[in-house]
Order: sequence, then C-alpha cells, then structure tokens
Amino acid sequence: MVTSSIIKHLLSDKDSLSDYINKKLPVFKDVKRRLLLLERQENRHIPDHYYRLNQEKSLDGIESLEGLIRIGLYRLAKEYLELRDNRIHVQQQKQNAWQELITYIPPLVLQMAFLHIEKPFYNKKIEGIREYFREYILPNAKYTALPYPYIPQIENYIKEKSGLHDLHMHLNGSTEVDIAWQDFLSEPDKVYEELLEKEDDSFVREQLEQESYLGSPLDFRNLLQCARSLREYFFSMLYSYSKEFDFSKIDSTEKLLANMLDSQHGSIHHPFADLICENGSDARYPMAVEGLMYILVFNYIEDNPRESIASLLHFYLLILGLSNRLLVQQNHQFGFEQFQKLTVNELREYSEKSYRNRFLQLHGNEQRNICFLEGRFSPKSTEAENVDLLNSIDSGWKSLIKNLKAELKLPGEELPQLKLIAHFIKKKENSISKEIRHKSLRYEVWSKAQVLALLKNHYPDQMKNVVGIDAASSEFDAPPEVFAPSFRYLRRKGFRHFTYHAGEDFFHIVSGLRAIYEAVEFNNLSYGDRIGHATAMGICPDVWIRNVGNKLFIRQGGYLDDLLFTYHLIISKDNELLKGKIPLLINRIQELSYRIYKKSYSLGILESTWLSRRFCPSLLFADSKEDAKIFETFDEHEWCDIKKEIPNSLHDERVELLRKYHSEVYRKEYNKIIEIKTEEFYNPEELRQLQLQTLALLHEKEIVIETLPTSNVRIGHHYNFDTYHLWNWLKWEKEGKAIPPIVVGTDDTGIFATNIYNEYANIYCNLITSNKVSHNEAMKVIENLDKNGRIYKFT
Repeated sequence: MVTSSIIKHLLSDKDSLSDYINKKLPVFKDVKRRLLLLERQENRHIPDHYYRLNQEKSLDGIESLEGLIRIGLYRLAKEYLELRDNRIHVQQQKQNAWQELITYIPPLVLQMAFLHIEKPFYNKKIEGIREYFREYILPNAKYTALPYPYIPQIENYIKEKSGLHDLHMHLNGSTEVDIAWQDFLSEPDKVYEELLEKEDDSFVREQLEQESYLGSPLDFRNLLQCARSLREYFFSMLYSYSKEFDFSKIDSTEKLLANMLDSQHGSIHHPFADLICENGSDARYPMAVEGLMYILVFNYIEDNPRESIASLLHFYLLILGLSNRLLVQQNHQFGFEQFQKLTVNELREYSEKSYRNRFLQLHGNEQRNICFLEGRFSPKSTEAENVDLLNSIDSGWKSLIKNLKAELKLPGEELPQLKLIAHFIKKKENSISKEIRHKSLRYEVWSKAQVLALLKNHYPDQMKNVVGIDAASSEFDAPPEVFAPSFRYLRRKGFRHFTYHAGEDFFHIVSGLRAIYEAVEFNNLSYGDRIGHATAMGICPDVWIRNVGNKLFIRQGGYLDDLLFTYHLIISKDNELLKGKIPLLINRIQELSYRIYKKSYSLGILESTWLSRRFCPSLLFADSKEDAKIFETFDEHEWCDIKKEIPNSLHDERVELLRKYHSEVYRKEYNKIIEIKTEEFYNPEELRQLQLQTLALLHEKEIVIETLPTSNVRIGHHYNFDTYHLWNWLKWEKEGKAIPPIVVGTDDTGIFATNIYNEYANIYCNLITSNKVSHNEAMKVIENLDKNGRIYKFT
C-alpha cells in the first residue's frame, strides 16, 4: 500500500481551484478533506480507514492553510531532498519516488520550501537578499529546477568522460514546467493564442476536462493573467514602497480575489526581479527569481500567519499546479494517448521559439550533463523552412558553447556535441482514400524525404549535423509500412543512420512485437540502426496481463496480422517450444482472414502479402511502368524492387489481397472491434519466448534499443520503476540470452520532467535499492550503457 504523504496532492486540487475561480475562499478543512479524496482516487480498493491514518500522519500538527503550504511542502520535500553545502540533491534511496513526486508538484517550489527552513533567510536588506540569492537559489535554479542525487561514481565518471550520451531526445516538448511558467505569466496572451489554435482538437478538449473545470482556452488565459496579478500583489505586500499597483484600498480578501480575477494588469517582467537587478535591467535567470519570491513569501506568511494571505498563495500555486498537469505527464496518465495530449496542446510553443534556454537547461546548472546529444526535429515541407529551422537550432547550440567557453573555459575536446535526427510524424487518416491506406501521409512523408535529400545536396553546411532519420508519434496512427519507401529512398540518397519508434504502446504484446518486426524488416534496418522504446520486447507479460485483464478489445484485422506475424516468427526460427501452436494458429488465421477478405487464401499467400506491405502501394498497383510514373511517389529503385518480388502484378494473388487490404470496402470488416481472451494463444511464458525471439532478431542484425526510463515507465504498463523492462533485458543477458545493445535517452525532457543525468540516476538508484545490486555492479551497468552510447551514436 502506498504510504506517501497526501500533501503531494496540494497543487492537484481542482475543486479548490474552482472555488477560487468562483470567488469563494476554501478553508483549511475543505482542503484537508479534498487531499484525502485525491489520495483515495489513486486506489479505490483500499478502505477509507487507511487513508484517514495517512491524512492524520501527513497533517500532524498542521492546523491552517498557511501551515499546510509552508510546513507541509517542507515536510514533503525533506522526505526526498538533502543539502550538500549550498546544493540541493535528491536522496539516492528516493530518486525514483522523487521522479514520481514532481509530476504532482513542480520541483522549484519544493526546493524553495526545503531551503526556507533548512537555510533560513535572516538579512532582509537588499544586500542580504542578493547574497542569499547568489549563494542558495541561483546554484539550484539557474538553468534547471531539477535537482539530482549525489552519486560519487557517476560524478567521477562524468568528470572523466565530460558528460553522458543522450541518444533519444525530442527538441520540442523539452522545456521544464518551471521555465515555461515564467513565459506563461510574462505573455499569457501569446500562450492563449497557441492553445486556441488547438481548441477543437479532441485531445486538447479531453485534457482540459480531465485536469480542470475550465470550459475554454480563454478561461486558462484568464487564470494566467490572475496569477500575474497575484505575483504583483505579493511584491506590494512585502514592499509597501511598490507603487505600480495600489491594493491598500481593498479591505477584504474576497474583494481582493474578485479584483484579481477581473484584473488585466500586470507587468511582463517579474516584480521580484527588481530586488536583484541593477538599473531596471531584465533578470537573466527568471526561474531563480521565482524561487526568490517563494522564499520571501514563505518568510512573510511565517511572520504574518493570516489565512487570507495564505489563501492567495494557495490560489497562485493551484494555477501553477494546473499548468503542470497540462505540461507534465502525470502518474495517473498511462499510455501514449495521454502523452499525446501533452504534445498537441501547443502550450510550450511560445517558450520553444528559440533553442538556447533548452540547451542550457539540458546541460544542467553546473553545465556538465551532456557529452553527446542527438536532438530530434520534425522536418518542414520546404527547403527554406528547413534551413531556417536548422539555423535556429544551430544558433541555440552555439550560444551554449559560447557560454561554456566563457564561464568554464573548457577546451574543445571537452565541449558537448550535438547531432540531429529528422523524425517524420505518424498521423491518423483524416482524408481517407478509397484505394490506399494512409495515402495522404505516405505522400507527405515522401515529399519531405525528397526535400531532405535536396537539402543534403544544396545546403551541406546546414545539413552536416543531420545524421539520422526517424519516425515518431503514435503507433496507433500509422504503421511502419507507410514510411518504408521513404526510408529506403533516403538510404539511397546518402543518409546512413535510421531509427524508428516501435513497440512503445500496443493493444497486445504481440501487436507491439509485430510493430518492431515490421519496423526492422520493412524499413531495411541493419547494423547500428536503432529501435526506440521497444517496451513490448521487455515488459513482464504477467505485469501486462494484470494491468489489462483476462479479456481485451482489439481490431479484427490487427489481430489477424498479429497471429500471422507469430506464425511467421515460429516457422522462420523453428521454435520448438512454440511449434505446437501452429495447428490452432492456422485455423484462427484462416477464420479471421475469410471473415475480413471474403475468400480463402493459403497461409503462404497471407504471409507473403503481409510482408509485401513494405512496398509503395501506388506503384505496386500500377499496371505498367508508364502508369506508375504518373504518381509523385515514383522511384526507379522502388519500381524495380517491386517487379523483382512480384513480376506479374496482374495475375498475382498477393496483389489481389493487397488491394483488398487497402480497399475502403474491406476496411470496415478489418477495423471491426472484437473481444479476445488475453491469453487465447500465448500464456506469459510463451509471450516471453516471443519476446526473446524478437530480441534475438535485433541481436543478429546488431540493431540497438533506445531505452528511455521515465518515458517508458509513464507510457508503458508500469506503475513505477520497479517493473521497468530494462531489468528483464539485463537479467536475460546475464542468463546468456541474445540481447541487442541498449543505449539511454530522455525522450521529451519537459513532458517527463527529466534530463540525461537523472535518467542514468533513475537506473542506478533502482539497481541499488529495489534490485539489491551493489554500487559497483550498478556502476558497471551505467558504464556499459554509456559505452554503448559512444559506440552506436549517429555521426
């Protein structure tokens, strides 16, 4: 049973936020009750009396809203954090739990609540404020608000190797919530405009309703405006000489709250920046200034413990908490679609117009995290747009390098390196073609592939760091076959490195394994290429079955393809342990095939047709080369490959079946939702055999797995790091199984509230705690993973 403090829900209380929006002040007993109910929502199978004991223990000695915020947040932070001189670190034993905690509460306010009591602030004169800011706040919030555990072996390793390798990181979605929050309050209208563009997106609408009672993007914008006014009020409250806004005539908290809600004023500059900046200059470190505000306001409410002031701070933090839930994947948000909601809402768009701050954030407050970074970007439709994008990325990176040379005086060989991966985006079929699945996306990807090939020739300087190709986003939206012709084309045009997101999320483990297999075979992945995530090849089948239950829904055609894939795998690898499944498999495949395609086909035809999906269907269905040349996607090599495989397309049953597969007429039956038993064909041990067989395929081809700890735990079927599938791969490798090389990445550092140091730390800290591994053995794992990063990085 989870026994963590219910105070972690303090910023997730949307009922209290709703009260404030409706100009009502929730009192301590309201908040106390709501924290219990929020904790109960996490597991409704536990009786209330356990939760009441948790409530009593968590709130012991706390009798007011002021105490809940100031003392409660300190207690919560102290469970996880520790001080080494002036640096805040996460306790090694608590790193994995801390990674979960910061999905509830952004790390900056927790750090400041911790500092407020551990390092009390006494000298309240300007000189004292600036000294405290320089000594305690800036070292912990200069570029990032993410503390890390102090791990001597990793510290030594980073010094020796000049950082770590991050081989899977998306440049968009990388900004931390505490950094984005400063942009939200400085430019709420610009943030609103970005969100408004996505207002009609069903995912955006779902997310707003899931995480708040807000009815529209305008409501969110108004809350940001209100938070900006609250910040001005806090400054005027602490420093009566502030004349920018006169709140003194407002004689009640209710009236003040109403004024804030209706307010349209507030500076784009942080009011507390005036305390540390000379001559009205802008603050260089706005996030650290926010940290100073927390310290000063905590001090004020300690000296003036009035519920009215605490209520306004509570309101401010609840708006921050809502922003956090719209920016960071929460513990309760399982699966890729929850992740997708965070990517499509565009709330980071304004913050991510330039790249400098992101690179500084990723490299850490001590500017030493990264040795080598592969940043992923989505290519644009034209050469000019791509050149602008690449120049912008390059400018941001050069700014980081300039900063490192100026501040740390690093020689060239110790400077981090950046390489770029162009990733295509998997998209749903919106305009559905009657003859070809995903036709518009196929053409879009092909067009962008041609643009990338042209860029390589026309703009070699801008393209010198673009070293790889990827396909990202939801596997539910588009399969590997859509990208296969473009991947092969780009390989012919001189791109040497390829990776592909596969097996990240799935309906059935077998579906995920098939996605990985198709990504490898259809895209011609080979030595040194990579697969991103690959959760399906590692997750414990027992854990997955326990999560989804004994029965599940799946699309009929997808299930047919899954069974066909396993038949192909068992036959091609002559798996003795699974051969007994063949008769039943054949019967079920034939049954589903007839139901969908209204005709009986041999197993050989069904299998060969499935594998032929790798070809461009427009060319495959063309009666002649002259007809094929009409299509934008015509390519001489692709045409020759098709003819080599299927010489006579007019009289080949595979082409007939492929036409049915693509045809709108047969898609209805293919997409029909059926209920199946989760273990209809394979029990957990047999699923493990299929996982090992797929892993062996990658091992044979030396295709590398990119594992992304926090992302995989959030999106995969894990409740925490204890079941993270990396442990299975490490165990199987020790047992002598054929496991491909594994490298580490961060995925979307903002959405998952992480960086490359903390991802390695998450692995290390779980090994020494839950896995009961010695420090030396844990470090060997870290060294091996990073060594793989050095070997298999794309250059």
